Amino acid sequence: MMLPFAFFKSVWRRGNRRRLQFAVLVLLGGGFFLLTLGPAPPAAAQADVAAAPSPVDEALKPYYPLPEKVSLCGEDVPLHEPEVREDLDREFTIILWSRTQTTLWLKRAGRYFPYLEKRLQEAKLPDDLKYVVLVESDLRLDARSGAGASGPWQFMKPAANRFALKTDQVFDDRFDFYRATEAALQYLRTLHREFQSWPLALAAYNCGEGRLRKAIKDQGVASYYHLDLPNETDRYVLRIIAAKIILSEPARYGYQIPPEDLYQPLQPDHIEFVLAKELPLRQVAEACGTYYKLIRRLNPRLQTAVLPPGMYKLAVPAGTASRFYEVYLREGLGGSRGQLPESGEAPPAPKPAPASKNPPKKR
Repeated sequence: MMLPFAFFKSVWRRGNRRRLQFAVLVLLGGGFFLLTLGPAPPAAAQADVAAAPSPVDEALKPYYPLPEKVSLCGEDVPLHEPEVREDLDREFTIILWSRTQTTLWLKRAGRYFPYLEKRLQEAKLPDDLKYVVLVESDLRLDARSGAGASGPWQFMKPAANRFALKTDQVFDDRFDFYRATEAALQYLRTLHREFQSWPLALAAYNCGEGRLRKAIKDQGVASYYHLDLPNETDRYVLRIIAAKIILSEPARYGYQIPPEDLYQPLQPDHIEFVLAKELPLRQVAEACGTYYKLIRRLNPRLQTAVLPPGMYKLAVPAGTASRFYEVYLREGLGGSRGQLPESGEAPPAPKPAPASKNPPKKR
C-alpha cells in the first residue's frame, strides 16, 4: 500500500493534478477488474480441466477388446500364443478404427454377399471365405494392383487363364464379380486340397503356392501362424480374421448402418444378340434409352468402346431389354447377319448365325 501512496504524494508535489486524476482512475478500474475475476484456481486444477475429455469424446472412443475365442473356416486361432494375439490385435484395431473403409465394406457387402454366401453354401465351402474378397479389393470391381492383379478377387493373368477367365482386348472376366467368384472358389478349393489347412490355403492364394511350399520346406513347420512369410502374406490371413470379427457383429463394434443404406443387389435385364459388324457401345446404350457410362458400369468386364463381330450377352438397366430388341431389329444394329434369339425378349440363349467357314466368336 506504500507504493501507491508515495506515487500520489510525488504527483501532488509536482502540482500535476491532471496526472493525479488519471492515475486514480486507472487504479480504481484495475481493482474492479480483478474483483470480477475472483481467485485464480490452482495450477493443478487448471491442468485437470484442460486434460479432461468431454462426454462426447468418451462416447466416440470406446475400447473394444479382441474376443476370447476366434476361428477361421472352422479352425481355431491360437490366441493363447502372445505373438499371435498381438499380431491379430494390430489388424483388428486398424480395421476397427478405419471407419470410412469399414463402413464401405459393410455397404458393399449388402450388394455382393448374398450371392457369395449362396455360392459358398452350394459349393460346400466355408462361409468365412466371403471375407477374402474384402481384404483383396475392398469389394471394388475395378481394383487393380501395381503388380497387375485385377478385379474383386485380384487375379493375375496366368491364374485367371488357368481357371478359364478371359483376359483379351474385348473382355476381362477378372472384373466381373460373378465369373471371377466362380474362378476364385475353384482356386481356393484346389489350394485347400493341397495344403489341408484353410489359413495355409489363403496364404498361398496371396503369395503363390510355390513360395508357400518353399517356406514350409525351409522352415520345417506347416502352421500359418508359425511360418515366417513375406510381410504382406504374414498380415493377410490375420486381416481376414479381423474382418470376420467386426463384420459378423458390426453393431457390437459401433457400426450401426440402417438396412436401407446398404447397397442393394443389382437386378438388370440381360440382352443377347449377334453382330456381323462392329457396333459402338454407345449405340447399345442409346437403343436402351440410357447412357454409355451406365452400360460400362453394368458390364465391368468390357474393355472396349466398340464391340467386334460376335455373339454377346450384356447387362442393361432393368426394363430396357425390350426397347433394345425393338431398335436392334428396326435399325439393323447387328448388320446383315445380325439376329435376335428366337424368343425375342430376354432370351436364355442366342440363335446362332448362319453356318459359315468362320462363325462369329462368342464373347
